[in-house]
Amino acid sequence: MGLGKNNILLPLQNVEMRYLLIPLSLALTYLALRTTRLDGFYSEHKYAAAFVLSLVGSLVSIIVAWDQLKAPAKFIYSCFLKPLGDHGDNQASRLDTFYQDQAEVYDATRGGFLRGRTTMLKICAAQLKEQLRSGKMTQKPVWIDLGGGTGWNIERMNDYFPIEKFEKVYLVDLCGPLCKVARERFEKRGWDNVVVVCDDAAKFQLPGLSRPNGKIGLVTMSYSLSMIDNYFPVIDRVQDLLSPEGIFGVVDFYVSGRSPAAAEKLTGHVNRQCSWFTRFFWTAWFDFDHINLAPGRRDYLEYRFGSLKAINARNHFIIPWLVKIPYYVWLGCAKHRSIDEVVAELGLDSTPSFTRASDSDPEASGSESDGTFASEKSLRAILTDGQSQLQQISPQPLSSFHYQNKSWRLPYDPSLPKHTQFRSYIYAFTWEDPRVDLEFLNLTKDDTMFVITSAGDNALEYALQSQPKRIHCIDMNPCQNHLLELKLAGISSLNYDDFWRMFGDGKHHEFETLLHDVLSPHLSSHAFQYWDHNVDRFAHKFYKTGYSGLALGIVEWWVRMQGLHKEVHAMCHARTIEEQKRIYEEKIRPAVFSPMLRKVLNNPMFMWNALGVPINQMNMYLEECTTRQYMEDTLDPIINRSLFRNDQYFYHVVLMQKYTHESCPSYLTEKGFQQLKKSGALDAFRLHTDSILNVLKSLPAEHLTRTVVMDHMDWFDRSSSELEEEILEMARTTAKGGHVYWRSAGRVPWYNRLFEKYGFKVEPLGVREIGSGVSLDRVNMYASFYRGVKVGRDEEISN
Repeated sequence: MGLGKNNILLPLQNVEMRYLLIPLSLALTYLALRTTRLDGFYSEHKYAAAFVLSLVGSLVSIIVAWDQLKAPAKFIYSCFLKPLGDHGDNQASRLDTFYQDQAEVYDATRGGFLRGRTTMLKICAAQLKEQLRSGKMTQKPVWIDLGGGTGWNIERMNDYFPIEKFEKVYLVDLCGPLCKVARERFEKRGWDNVVVVCDDAAKFQLPGLSRPNGKIGLVTMSYSLSMIDNYFPVIDRVQDLLSPEGIFGVVDFYVSGRSPAAAEKLTGHVNRQCSWFTRFFWTAWFDFDHINLAPGRRDYLEYRFGSLKAINARNHFIIPWLVKIPYYVWLGCAKHRSIDEVVAELGLDSTPSFTRASDSDPEASGSESDGTFASEKSLRAILTDGQSQLQQISPQPLSSFHYQNKSWRLPYDPSLPKHTQFRSYIYAFTWEDPRVDLEFLNLTKDDTMFVITSAGDNALEYALQSQPKRIHCIDMNPCQNHLLELKLAGISSLNYDDFWRMFGDGKHHEFETLLHDVLSPHLSSHAFQYWDHNVDRFAHKFYKTGYSGLALGIVEWWVRMQGLHKEVHAMCHARTIEEQKRIYEEKIRPAVFSPMLRKVLNNPMFMWNALGVPINQMNMYLEECTTRQYMEDTLDPIINRSLFRNDQYFYHVVLMQKYTHESCPSYLTEKGFQQLKKSGALDAFRLHTDSILNVLKSLPAEHLTRTVVMDHMDWFDRSSSELEEEILEMARTTAKGGHVYWRSAGRVPWYNRLFEKYGFKVEPLGVREIGSGVSLDRVNMYASFYRGVKVGRDEEISN
């Protein structure tokens, strides 16, 4: 570039030399004070010398560092000392007076105060890119930055979405001094397509654009909505201007109302509510500067537009954790979308028909028309009735789920107690072996599956290997579906290296950037809100997060306490079964089955909180054997089955807290990742956030062909009728010849008879013999694996 080393270092040297004047001036002042005969003055005024030194030092420091102090000095004078005078109702005059002395330093003094602007621009840019990529937006967008001030937003947006890719960019602001700074900024950048309009936000005209209504692809408001006195016509004007595929981005201060806003059910409630002190203090504080934080502004915004994304955050300004100013980032769109459109996009499939002679009678399949009607009716119930999902308080506004780019997530009400009890996901990884599942599932592309979400690993395996028509993933814990949704979004939008760093290595230091710049268009508002609030999950060891992370932490602590770190590492990287077995039997096993650990494993509280084993499930295996025997039957056969190094990824991730390219689920291999990305298999996913029973009730009769419920039924009390009702719904929703699969800690689960009662033929696919040393699969955590084949209640179930 023609810059020599001396030219680069010269400014730094000048700065250093300039600051040397401070100690030099203090030294000279001190010498002058000591050589002057002022002994009598010093004795009478004890601190005079210190005062003189401080005064000289302060004056010299101000002179030397004036370039750095000028901006905050102007800010303090303009905001706190300068009299504004009485401007009546003339907002333009008030703004000009307030900003004329600080316009040049506005950007330098607002970086830490106006948080969230970069986030808003990033998710707007990501959404625009996705709109253009998908073909929803076919032309260069026109952008209006309302209340754009100095043009900082537009200059920063160029880093995320080049300004030349906009047909036209309009900065609209009422403040003349700020508009002057913006014009100078854009002239320096040479942007011919950027126009500064100094006018009222409700009345402005767009030069060079005739009949602009319905033509604007992007509108943004950055800390300006709260400063507009009459905001109703401004929001209405934006609604008129925005194109059907257009995007509206807002970042601003806010306070919540005393009661939760209706929109919390529509966009997510994480961190939205403010304390009573926060509500009153910040409302009064900002009112001195004619900034209105009343919740009505945001409520009206969310009422007039469809909501795509929302973040509620706190600005820890100046004094972290003491000063917490609430602000929000919101992304919206035109709300003109009917329930019919959503039904068409999210709609459940028609009743599946079976053509496999070995499974069922071909004549038993339901009619397509009846199935379509039932499915559509059920989905309408999900979207509008809200018995098992979101309750709509009025026909509009619709929830953010209605406007999402991907149709994976179905609506739910996050404020219900059954959801708010979960603060995180329980399982960061799935603890069932999908390879054995697939041996018995016999999946085809015509199958409709019903599976428990967990961490989503097995559902992805089914999609990768067989590409079934539909995979319904069900979990009452919203965070489990947030995790699966993140994986679906990552496969859809990330490159393999970034995806591997997240879910293979379990850490990605740029996850927040990926979330805003790449992943955000593919996530529902609720999932995006959750991950934005938990970006630290990928900072170190992802698989130590969630409630299952507690178990991994205990394993890690135990390994260190036993001094087995090297042995565990060697066992996980052993190249032969013999070497793996030797390390286990000589070093690991004696420590695993120590008296202390046996006592811990016999504690129901530990089994539930650390390992996720409820008391009802624990009682099932205790009826047949001791906890020690159960653990021996689980762990001992695993060592002989296959290598941790290249096959037993379940135990590898527990011990190493990450996967390797040789030992990982198929979707984490580059081949599996690319196949899922390109095959369209991800379109099959529908994520239900509710109980299994409620979701089954929402599905039409004979809709399902394959259901996998893991060990879920072990959790029920035998005296409860809820499980019987659930199995009855499985019978109703399972087509003739359809299968239900379950695992159990008991060798012969008590609920097998309920399946037989409601028309299933129960078949054991694997039952672990006590003390046999034989494993059922690569996890081998359960004592049995069963299948129920739907044959009909009125038929005799024979051998």
